[in-house]
Amino acid sequence: MRVRGVVLPEREGRTFWTDGEVLRTEPPAGPGAARAVESVVGGGWLVPGLVDVHTHPGAEEPEDGFDGAAPRRHLEAHRDAGVLLVRTPGTMERMPGWVDAAPELPRARSAGRWPTTPGRFFPGVGRNLSEEQLPGAAVAEATASSG
Repeated sequence: MRVRGVVLPEREGRTFWTDGEVLRTEPPAGPGAARAVESVVGGGWLVPGLVDVHTHPGAEEPEDGFDGAAPRRHLEAHRDAGVLLVRTPGTMERMPGWVDAAPELPRARSAGRWPTTPGRFFPGVGRNLSEEQLPGAAVAEATASSG
């Protein structure tokens, strides 16, 4: 499909084409590609997908604990609101591996489970560690997660 409009911040007219899940700046190639192109937007403002830079998919409230079905519900709600990337600075559990493999969901960048010291965070949430263990745990979570 072809999309034309004014992009920000340049405020200049541009044309894009979709090719599956890829947004391209050149029309698709190959036999019959030109006939397959349909304009879905012929003017207006083109705004990229939004980014939620602070969200915690997986639980409604700290006392609820981690719900394995909640990340999908939460990410679908983000997607339906126009969010294409979420940044999760901490979660009760690591984000399930299927999240990054689900093309219909926003991309997720997670820092992993919260490293905490006893008595300084919601009870039962995060990894209770000594102060000496915190730096190593933070590195381990960031390395094991998507950053």
